[in-house]
Amino acid sequence: MTSRTRTTTDADALAEAVRSRVEQRAAELEAQGRRLELGDVEALADRMLAALPSVHPLDQPLGPFYDTAGLVAWLGISRQALFDRVRRGTVLACRTTDGHLVYPSLQFGRNGAVRPGVQDAVGAFVRKGADGWSIGAWLTTPSAVFDGHSAVDYLVVHRSSPSSVARVTAAAVADASQWAA
Repeated sequence: MTSRTRTTTDADALAEAVRSRVEQRAAELEAQGRRLELGDVEALADRMLAALPSVHPLDQPLGPFYDTAGLVAWLGISRQALFDRVRRGTVLACRTTDGHLVYPSLQFGRNGAVRPGVQDAVGAFVRKGADGWSIGAWLTTPSAVFDGHSAVDYLVVHRSSPSSVARVTAAAVADASQWAA
């Protein structure tokens, strides 16, 4: 299956799942004598799409990225809560040249939680004052420390096992200690 076919199939499956759920909700409301009122359908579609990563010129190898609005919508948290996570080093954010923050999607699992090991590595570097792009480069650059894999790929290959998380965390702490604070 090609990437284009897989994407089309994924998009079709998503559209069908949403249609099915909307019809189910409409039927439930109708059974109560009420109507489903969606309001501005285009605005609703835009909010739904905000939960998907967007395409960005820097997508390889760090992206795709979420923007702030999309990530806030997907995680169901406030902007302030997201910015607090960035400040504490529990979410990786990269500042673009025009001042916007973007969030590499590779750090998140399907449930929206930051992958174990990635969060620890991000925190180690943030405490040393590293910027998001440098941290992202560290996470995605193949290294002999990770058997030729990047830190993120190493975690994926080893399914974020406790030993792989410990290895990535130890390497991040050791490397971050060499960076100027």
